[in-house]
Amino acid sequence: MSEILVGPRFRDKELERIFLSYYDKTFLLHFRLGIGLGILLFPLFGLLDDVLFPEVAPRIWWWRFGVCLPPLVAAAALLFLVPPRPWLQPVLGLVAAVVGLGTLGMIYEIPTASYNIYYAGLMLVIFYAHAFVRLRFLWASLATLAILGGYEALVFLLRPETPVKEIVSGHFLLIATILAGMAASYSLELDARKQFLLQRHLDEERLRLESANRKLVELNRQLEVLARVDDLTGIANRRAFMEQLEREWRAQFREGGRAAPISLLMIDIDHFKRYNDRYGHPSGDRCLRRVAGIIARFARRPRDLAARLGGEEFVLLLPGVSGDDAVGLAERLRAAVMERGIAHDASQVADVVTASVGVATEMPGRGREPTALLKKADDALYRAKREGRNRVAAYR
Repeated sequence: MSEILVGPRFRDKELERIFLSYYDKTFLLHFRLGIGLGILLFPLFGLLDDVLFPEVAPRIWWWRFGVCLPPLVAAAALLFLVPPRPWLQPVLGLVAAVVGLGTLGMIYEIPTASYNIYYAGLMLVIFYAHAFVRLRFLWASLATLAILGGYEALVFLLRPETPVKEIVSGHFLLIATILAGMAASYSLELDARKQFLLQRHLDEERLRLESANRKLVELNRQLEVLARVDDLTGIANRRAFMEQLEREWRAQFREGGRAAPISLLMIDIDHFKRYNDRYGHPSGDRCLRRVAGIIARFARRPRDLAARLGGEEFVLLLPGVSGDDAVGLAERLRAAVMERGIAHDASQVADVVTASVGVATEMPGRGREPTALLKKADDALYRAKREGRNRVAAYR
């Protein structure tokens, strides 16, 4: 793993900071269980003190309950009451060192020949610090090295009469336990770092896929919108109009007796072919966009729809609008096109662009199809054009 150095430690300082926070949060339960079990077991072992060494039990208890137990209780309070902080690992390492040194204090109180009886407790502290509590390698190692230093002071300074055989065996057990604990904590932390990196990579990949999926969804939405928009004018196209007409028809049909009529205006620009021939197709396209803009302004309600069917033909769908209201609106629309004043000196109707409008209104019901409304509006438009153009005709 190129991100990890011997230690173990990440080269990237920010990555290391994130990992340390991740580690403390991930193994918080281990910290709590280890400290909690220590608080439970440490007093129980005090019963052996009175059984094995009743003559010095009070002094042993002073180390056990006065030195070792308070840091454990304080650490438990921190773990259960305070969220993980950057100083959590150093504090737990200090607690492990104090408990180990306190255990050495208990060893100091008993006869030299009986040291081996309490070595087990010292080994247990080292095992707890490195493996069970899941202290990080650095702090567990520092704690156990402090314990080793305390042991050196005990056998060489405080108890110089300790037999050589006892010193050799004690060092062998203690150093072997520390090395085994360091190897275990190093391996456990290395595995945690690998797991952290794997989870980080998985999260990044998930975010990348989610981002790509959002972009794909947005692209599909845009394509869906474009598939329903007329490229030239920017208003709805024939497909969008037919879908909207079907939806409105079904919605009103489900209303039954409360159904409202649906009106449709079909609009055609008068003599548009002559306009193209006279002014050219680019000007014709601009004319179509201008007329489409006028029609779109009359689609004022959310369900109204202005659309281009093709060529110079447009529609305006008006759900819930009566026939009379639709005719009045069509007349205003026709006047608005003419008042726009788009020059058209090739027209046989006026010297500006004009429009003919066919109006049809239908009440959705059983046996009636929305295509019938479209045909009636087309028939009305044909009559408006036949009667001279630049006029409104309603289906009768």
